[in-house]
Amino acid sequence: MPTVSEHIAKAEAFERVLVIFDEGNPDHCDWIAVVAFYAALHWVDAYLAVLGNHPQNHRERNLIVTLLPIAFEYSLLYSTSRRARYEAGHVSRGRAIQSRDQLLPIIRQWVQGQLGGVP
Repeated sequence: MPTVSEHIAKAEAFERVLVIFDEGNPDHCDWIAVVAFYAALHWVDAYLAVLGNHPQNHRERNLIVTLLPIAFEYSLLYSTSRRARYEAGHVSRGRAIQSRDQLLPIIRQWVQGQLGGVP
């Protein structure tokens, strides 16, 4: 099971990748939403790892997240990325930017606040 630090490193790596996508290119909007979601997933998993909880799949994680104050933001990221990944749905430029610039930072900042000085 990944450590807190490994989850944080993965979240940060996904966030670094987000800058290479061109939000003006409609083909990239799906990828922005997907990568933003997976960055959020690793932020959440870092928090859960501190608690000794290591979800094995989206269903387990989603159930736990419903109890957290970031449930709305995480749920919106999840549903948007799911549409892009599995339902061949197009993610609009506005939704992609919202995922990257609003929802993901809310989740990151909340987790960082919970982790405090945890490496």
